[in-house]
Amino acid sequence: MNLIWFLKELNKYIAPYRWLAILLIARSLFEAAFDSSIRISLKFIIDAAIIPQNYSLLVLILLLLGGGAILFVFIGLLGDFWATRFNISVINNIRYAMFSRLQTLSMEFFGRRSAGDIVNCFSADTEQVENSLSYGFILVLELGSILFSAIFMFSLNWQLGLISCIGLTLCVLAPAKIGQTATEQNYKLRDKQGEIANAIQENIISQSVIKLFGLQSRTINHFNINLRQLKKVYVKAKFSSYLVQRIPTLVFVFVQLAVICIGAVMTYKNMITVGTLASFQVFLVGLNLNILSFTFSLPYLIEGIAGMQRINILLAEITQIQDAPDAIELPHFTQEVRFDNVTFKYSSERKGIDNLSLTIKQGDFAVIVGQSGSGKSTIVNLLTRLYDPEQGSILFDGIDLRSCTQKSLRDQMGLVSQDVILFNTSLRENIRMGYLEATDEEVETAAKNAEIHDFILTLPQGYDTPVGDRGGQLSGGQRQRIALARALVRTPAILILDEATSSLDPATEGEILATIERITKERTVIFITHRMAHALRADVMFVMDKGTLVVSG
Repeated sequence: MNLIWFLKELNKYIAPYRWLAILLIARSLFEAAFDSSIRISLKFIIDAAIIPQNYSLLVLILLLLGGGAILFVFIGLLGDFWATRFNISVINNIRYAMFSRLQTLSMEFFGRRSAGDIVNCFSADTEQVENSLSYGFILVLELGSILFSAIFMFSLNWQLGLISCIGLTLCVLAPAKIGQTATEQNYKLRDKQGEIANAIQENIISQSVIKLFGLQSRTINHFNINLRQLKKVYVKAKFSSYLVQRIPTLVFVFVQLAVICIGAVMTYKNMITVGTLASFQVFLVGLNLNILSFTFSLPYLIEGIAGMQRINILLAEITQIQDAPDAIELPHFTQEVRFDNVTFKYSSERKGIDNLSLTIKQGDFAVIVGQSGSGKSTIVNLLTRLYDPEQGSILFDGIDLRSCTQKSLRDQMGLVSQDVILFNTSLRENIRMGYLEATDEEVETAAKNAEIHDFILTLPQGYDTPVGDRGGQLSGGQRQRIALARALVRTPAILILDEATSSLDPATEGEILATIERITKERTVIFITHRMAHALRADVMFVMDKGTLVVSG
């Protein structure tokens, strides 16, 4: 059942390359047929050419085999080229589907699923599916060889052919039940490997904290515990896969022994010719190799099924925040944003805001103050519609945010947060991320407004200077100004600053605040902070505590 499901899922990504898949299957069947032809040719070489001393027939048979071998090599090489293109095309389809799906998923998903585990789906899980594709064609080849061998063996002697076919049937059916267990164990293994990947990623990101607090021994011990757990799961998964591989081989040993004994007696009694016995033995040796290759490929198929199950779970995730079927385009902001008795919590353990009502008018410099966990950032998450409220409504010029498209809402907003996320590309492209259609002049204007233009010009490559991984080539203040320029290049109606200066030194913070005051006179600003002193800059202030509004004015 898992195999049928796996083939159905794969077919979604194979469909654009169906003709290529058919050609690869045809290639495998041709190779199987030629391999079986070589085996049965021994009977005619012995019985029809060598024993009767028919030299002309011997030459003809050898020439036919030689011509077939040349064709075999040509088709094999061409098929290998097709296979490489086919495999990467299918796997890239899967990666594209997963990546596209990630872009539509809500923030709730990213809070629930670890980054390392998601990355593992793109790397290890897709690699397992790719291996199953490669070995899948080997399975077709070996099954084809077994099928053609069975036909030729029946033509040689039906009694020995029947014994062989019964044995082959047992070889195929024997590992079926264990195969189900092996698939389940390999799925657990893939999950555990995802946990390990996440632990490594978290450790790399947190190295400064680990070194500062002397957590090396703790992290090593914790990682060692994870490795021991991985070992237990790995042994179960791999051993069950090896059983699937080993059992058919063991069964066929007895089949081969039975055929040799019975065939020898039949030859001794002149019931079959020497050529028939010799050809039969060649078939048996070849079948043994076919079964070895077949069973060697099965674990890769099992691992591919487990990998596809994990990939499918990601693809089956439901987007929590979606545009309504009749969603409208939000008009340009002209009046006010209003939270009307809004309640929201992230989970039963993590609360957000409770029965919040507030109004921010167009053109206001609104400051929202509160300690960590008071619900300040939750207001931003709801206003930008990364989450939807459980109760109440958020009105944008009197329009409920749930009735408009997310794009038309977010197009009117620019966000600068405490944790600045820069992409590993040039300064110009990082600023342009705020508005992908911005011209170079618009990018530079935004940089000037954020007062980072002069600094950029001092760099050897200017605006084409790479910022490094996560903006590592820049200081904290420089990253904040690039993030501010990125927000300004989209000329937002509402500029949101979520603890945007809290991690900076006082001098740098003062400079950036002065810049913000200068450029925000023409737009609505929502300033999130935990410092009460910043409220002096406000037209209106809201003080939050434990998810509720305690003071406003």
